[in-house]
Amino acid sequence: MKLKKIASLMLAGVMAVSMLAGCSTTAVDPEPTPDPDPVPATGYSVELAANLSDAAKKDYITYEDNADDIAALEDALGNMSSTTTAAGAVLPKVVVPVNKCVAFEDTKYVISDLVDSLGLMDINSTMTVDSMYDLWDTESYGSDTVKYGALFVVDGTVDVNKALAQTADYMEGLLETLANVNNDTVARYTFDYTVSASVANQALEPFAGYTLSANFILVTVTRVATAA
Repeated sequence: MKLKKIASLMLAGVMAVSMLAGCSTTAVDPEPTPDPDPVPATGYSVELAANLSDAAKKDYITYEDNADDIAALEDALGNMSSTTTAAGAVLPKVVVPVNKCVAFEDTKYVISDLVDSLGLMDINSTMTVDSMYDLWDTESYGSDTVKYGALFVVDGTVDVNKALAQTADYMEGLLETLANVNNDTVARYTFDYTVSASVANQALEPFAGYTLSANFILVTVTRVATAA
């Protein structure tokens, strides 16, 4: 009897070990990795949009930075003389259109390069907000993708976000009135717009013992037409 009892206990032990071994090979699904928090939108274009009214942020207007724009701006500023806005003129303390502040020959080349490299619609070659109001013409270029631009400048020591807020004041009236559809009753199109802001700093010749620079702010608006 004692031998049977011992054998019974040994068998129970073997079965227990087998059950544990079976448990150890059971697949266990790993806990899912939580999705990372979404990356907040950043960039000069988003900062510009943050300073506009809701009327300028309709669902058919997108605000996003454009790598081609910033590259073109930095390249075009290669035309600038270091003395253009230093000894020759007072750097603007608030954001102003370039053509209202810097009326020098090299600035004309900056604008010309931007118009050519980005394919901007700029009949007057001034790159002011006034020259962008052709965006209201929904008939002449109804089916075409068109791009307009405005160029501003401000003293480089002014906070960039503050400068973009001032730039938004210039852009507000245009952006809040952009049309979503054209007026033609035969060829109907809907329009979507992308607004991009770029900022580039240009070092200037030291003047009166001060190290100077200017921030140039480019805002482009691209309109894409889709047949309705």
